[in-house]
Amino acid sequence: MQKFKNNSSSFWLDDEVNYDVLTGDLIKPGKDYVKMAATKRAIGNFVSIVTGKSIPVTYSTKDESYTDGEQIVISSNIKDKDFDPTVGLALHEGSHCLLTNFEVLKYLMRNPLQAIPATLQDTIKNKYFSHLEESETEWMVTNYITNHVKSLLNYVEDRRIDSFVYRSAPGYQGYYQAMYNKYFNAKVVDKGLQSSELRDLDWKSYMFRIINLTNINRDMDALPGLKAIWKLLDLKNIDKVKDTQEALDMAFKIFEIVESNLPSNDEAKKEEEKEGNTGKGGKNKKGNELPQSQKGQLKKAIQKQMDHNDGDVKKKTLSKSDKKKVQAIQDSGSELVSVGDGLPKNYMTAGTGTKCLVVKNLNMALAESNIYSTFTSQKRYYGVESNQAAIDKGIKLGTMLGRKLQIRNDSNSLTYNRLRKGVLDKRMVASLGYGNEQVFNQIFTDQFSPGFIHISVDASGSMSGDKWLTSQTSAVAIAKAASMVQNLNVVISYRSVEQVGSEELPAIFIAYDSRKDKISKIIKMFKYLDCPGTTPEGLCFEAIQNEIIDGNNGVDSYFINFSDGEPYFESGKISYWGPKAYSHTKKQIDSMRSRGIKILSYFISSGNYTSDSNTKNFKTMYGNDAESIDVTKLNQLTKSLNKKFATK
Repeated sequence: MQKFKNNSSSFWLDDEVNYDVLTGDLIKPGKDYVKMAATKRAIGNFVSIVTGKSIPVTYSTKDESYTDGEQIVISSNIKDKDFDPTVGLALHEGSHCLLTNFEVLKYLMRNPLQAIPATLQDTIKNKYFSHLEESETEWMVTNYITNHVKSLLNYVEDRRIDSFVYRSAPGYQGYYQAMYNKYFNAKVVDKGLQSSELRDLDWKSYMFRIINLTNINRDMDALPGLKAIWKLLDLKNIDKVKDTQEALDMAFKIFEIVESNLPSNDEAKKEEEKEGNTGKGGKNKKGNELPQSQKGQLKKAIQKQMDHNDGDVKKKTLSKSDKKKVQAIQDSGSELVSVGDGLPKNYMTAGTGTKCLVVKNLNMALAESNIYSTFTSQKRYYGVESNQAAIDKGIKLGTMLGRKLQIRNDSNSLTYNRLRKGVLDKRMVASLGYGNEQVFNQIFTDQFSPGFIHISVDASGSMSGDKWLTSQTSAVAIAKAASMVQNLNVVISYRSVEQVGSEELPAIFIAYDSRKDKISKIIKMFKYLDCPGTTPEGLCFEAIQNEIIDGNNGVDSYFINFSDGEPYFESGKISYWGPKAYSHTKKQIDSMRSRGIKILSYFISSGNYTSDSNTKNFKTMYGNDAESIDVTKLNQLTKSLNKKFATK
């Protein structure tokens, strides 16, 4: 089988492979929860597409280390090179959830006397356990049979479900091939199959040879009965095994073939005495003996295969608290978006840009996880009390503003009658007898178009204090006012910087969206927002271009910016400041304008002083109609907004 190196996932994983998709170490600063959530989400999507079922995917904890038929458990230690095999394993386990009847195995293990044919029980009893007391025999016989048949059932069922999915979802074959390469196609296994190892007449040798029947290095003469098992399985037509019960029936048949070639205790003892060795007789001497070092490697490889066959693949565990963090990030819709391609990496070199963290849905679990410094329930210098007071003020102000915006709810209707088409005017029916054909009317209603407002607030450190609190009040006021008006939706986002794994990245948090959120979300959660970052400006705007509705097709679309400084962000991948940053931010704003979005940009100052250079650079980015306002004078802002939104 051809070996792959993440060929299947390379189309969506990062181009850079010099770091892990997930960190395998214990939790410590720099653990990349965002990528862990993205990986979990991606694998869940693959499983859902292939199986057609919504099967939960979860990271392994001490209490969850195997797939139970209802959920899929993955390791918390997925590195780049392990991603494709992990997807393949998840698809394999998802296929079990879809196609395997777990009750068949449960019945075998719980009711062996009823599930195992009586004749087979007698055969095994006479062969191995006739010397035991009757009270011991029953348990020994059924335990011996069920343990081996269970492994054989797992093997047959694995081949059945893998064949089904492999053929029905050809686009995912690469992931399955990667899984088989990892667990079944190790070089030491190839050598082991060709060597003199594991050719004894015992279950260990037979299971090794049976599990590796899919390997091109298989030796059908290594043990008696292998050809009969190969013919019975007929792997090219394994789909003839329709369900788990039929797989169990085949497992019993394979068990009987193997047992027919194994010596009884007495026969084995005589063979040992005859050959003068300590192992079981019947060893086929074909093949070279492996070096001692490779024997150890083969032992480990066989254990890995048996673990896979028994559904007991060892998976790195994740603490329950960190599992909650990953889930909170996944529920928040956190994702990384590529931005800033071509912007300077440093003074001398053009770069390939950076990633921007986009968080699409704030929730309490995310705040309480304290993963992000921009949205956290941890105690801060100003505390949540000051934030809450600003929010409460915004709700009151928004209620007053909403009353002034009620004009958007009004509509004017004008009726035109004596028309040749439209709605029949009952008052004109009588005139039909006189040849009058103008007996219809039409009503024309003049009303406001649907409105969409995206408010983006600078959450850089320089915004702290009165500028932050009054900007919060203004944003909340607009959201509250819009909630009182028909067809006027508001989205509020916050631009900041976050540590994601080992990297510092631009970040933008979509904190409120009136299309799906209620005002109660603002009252409950906005107090946990803070301004700890620098000023990534256009990098964040680029990341959310698709989140802002075009001002076309009858929609009045506005983008409102609150900021108090010039763009600045630096990392090992990008140097974002000065003319290049101004130009990049202007490009994003111009892109919005070209889509019919009206731009309202306010330079937030804490007093009357604003330097000429700041004003010039601000207008370069946002246009000559950008304003510089004192945020302590909210009436000015209210009048400006009211004038924009209450007019057609």
